[in-house]
Amino acid sequence: MEILITVAVISYIIYLRYYADLRTPSDKELDRLQVGVKLYNSNQIESAFAYFDQVIRQHPQWSMAYLYRARCHLKLGDTDAALADLRTAGSYDNTVADIHTETGRILYDRHDYDAAFTEFDKAIFHAQGRDAMPYYWRGRTRQKLGQSQEAEQDLEQATALEEQSRTTSGKTDNQPTSFFDKRLLTNAAFVLLHSVVLLYVVKQSPVIHWPYLMAAVSAAAIGFAEPRKGWSLAILQAAALWIGYQFTDAPDNGGERELEAFCLYGSMILTFIGSFIGSVLKRAMAK
Repeated sequence: MEILITVAVISYIIYLRYYADLRTPSDKELDRLQVGVKLYNSNQIESAFAYFDQVIRQHPQWSMAYLYRARCHLKLGDTDAALADLRTAGSYDNTVADIHTETGRILYDRHDYDAAFTEFDKAIFHAQGRDAMPYYWRGRTRQKLGQSQEAEQDLEQATALEEQSRTTSGKTDNQPTSFFDKRLLTNAAFVLLHSVVLLYVVKQSPVIHWPYLMAAVSAAAIGFAEPRKGWSLAILQAAALWIGYQFTDAPDNGGERELEAFCLYGSMILTFIGSFIGSVLKRAMAK
């Protein structure tokens, strides 16, 4: 029993560390750089530059910090420094479309059209063809390279994506975000899997503290993984435990039945308490 609990707890830690958060590393970096991004977007370039410069000193491998410092360099007129930062950003994360787009624009302005074309091509690939800007600039580059027909196709695609983006943005402003997203469904599958393990512990444990411990840890993981929707996962785990228990054989001994009841309902209660605590911890860490 001790080995099973240990394996379950380790699996929670591994899941939270590597699988619960479906964002890319660059997405996570960008979330932590919002102070500087807001400074940049409000045209406080020197303050934004100082912010990203300090972040790079503390986190020298954050590609998004290099990207935004490069954008600050461009605003301040230093294209050489901007290009150097973009090269460094790409060396840490070569999958960010904006890095390739910004690099391509500098190369385009320097009339290095072949190299610029390559960068815009990479930007389209990493954006999965969903961003209008790299199509627009690749179209402009094709014009310089004498590829008139292909240039027209790229520019038309850029226009279509821009129109689609405006339409989608309007709908997003008027409609709530879907509750059942990919992240929630992934976490729900994980919760169901561990509910089976927890039910086994409830049935097999000779004492109440093992299922209580596992329920508390799993529930805290639920709240940590989904701080805003964790209540729905807590309901799912509690329901899965109760429904699953109805399909198991009840012990003949009255004392054993009472022990299982304590384990079952105590675990269900701890699921909600642990989920709340996990969500509070996650929100506190995010501040």
